[in-house]
Amino acid sequence: MADIVETAARKVFERYDIDGDGQVTAEEYQKVVAELEGSQITEAQAQELIDSLDTNGDRKMSFEEFWAAMNG
Repeated sequence: MADIVETAARKVFERYDIDGDGQVTAEEYQKVVAELEGSQITEAQAQELIDSLDTNGDRKMSFEEFWAAMNG
């Protein structure tokens, strides 16, 4: 069951990782929110969310950081 949940989470993460580099930036997050939700957030708001999940200080969100937040 955990593998199914992790696979689903990875698919969600990959949707936000537009360039496929394994990291979600504030710009990528902002674009996907606009596309999926039809709402606009500022890059600063997107960066604030990324920073809240970022554990290594690179100002990007890796899948591991995303997964840890989902399981926290």
